[in-house]
Amino acid sequence: MIDIKHLKTLAAVRDRGSLAAAAKSLNVTQSALSHQIKNLEQLMDMEFLVRQGRKLQFTRAGERLLQLADDVLPRIRSAQLDLKQIKSGRSGRLHIAVECHSCFEWLIPTMNNYRNDWPEVE
Repeated sequence: MIDIKHLKTLAAVRDRGSLAAAAKSLNVTQSALSHQIKNLEQLMDMEFLVRQGRKLQFTRAGERLLQLADDVLPRIRSAQLDLKQIKSGRSGRLHIAVECHSCFEWLIPTMNNYRNDWPEVE
């Protein structure tokens, strides 16, 4: 099964232009990165990246997988940020109940200030 690491690996190779630079950006060895790509190619029984002399070239399948990576990876990063905000209390939904009518005199201005300070909280 294709996973996020595979997509990140291929995107890093494309973005950095070489296996060595991609490995460095992902904090792995070049050998580990090459192994990751080979595992993906064996898993899917197709090549995604071929060498032409010293240059790396993505196959049609590799280009398609990169399109998927360009769509999926930003969504995953966005979801991770959203979850961190929810966990920290900076995002989500706040429910307030008041029993007395006079409470509204201080509640409305306070809520306006709260909305300015915490715009991600509903």
